[in-house]
Amino acid sequence: MSYFDHEFSSDDKGLRSVFARFLETPFDIRQRRLAQRIEALRAMDDAELAAYGLTRDTIVAHVFATDRRI
Repeated sequence: MSYFDHEFSSDDKGLRSVFARFLETPFDIRQRRLAQRIEALRAMDDAELAAYGLTRDTIVAHVFATDRRI
């Protein structure tokens, strides 16, 4: 069973996205990095997550707990 959260989708490659990247703050960069990590983990199937010791319910907590910049 797969789950896709549209809130963390990073498919926008338009002019607005390019301009926004030009004006990014360190907080924006960190948020984008965390969102990409969450998106990558959510794209995995349940067996792959289990190999990391994760479930779908623990992905966000895991990403924030393992972020070294907090």
